[in-house]
Amino acid sequence: MKMRVFSFIVLIVLFLGCSHKQDTSISTDLVNIPLNADGEVADASMPAFEFERTDHDFGTLKEGEKVSFTYKFKNIGKRDLIISTVVPGCGCTVAQFTKTPVKQGESGFITLNLDTESRSGMMRKKVAVQANTYPAETLLWFSATVELP
Repeated sequence: MKMRVFSFIVLIVLFLGCSHKQDTSISTDLVNIPLNADGEVADASMPAFEFERTDHDFGTLKEGEKVSFTYKFKNIGKRDLIISTVVPGCGCTVAQFTKTPVKQGESGFITLNLDTESRSGMMRKKVAVQANTYPAETLLWFSATVELP
């Protein structure tokens, strides 16, 4: 008798455990893919970067030098461009950037401050700019040759 009760309880637990499935689907309201089937941007009103340049060469520097460069851009889209974050590719770089929305036709900046302390040789680094653009991440590049004093 005890074995039947135990078996019955086990079956109920298994049945309840298997019949209760979590809904792991994502609502289509949360998905926003701004591309059409041809891979082109379907929403032409999105904000968009137009950089004067996306690559900078600091040239030859002495170890310990601190230098900076400002990448200038214009919002050529039809909505406000908002930079959420700028992620340097190494600990030797600190970024400052426009933190307010950049309206259509207006300009903004991203300034990189490079500290060559304890660095030597050729450097080629990227900086990831994350914004409400398509694509959501834009890469900026910089390079330098650091010589020991």
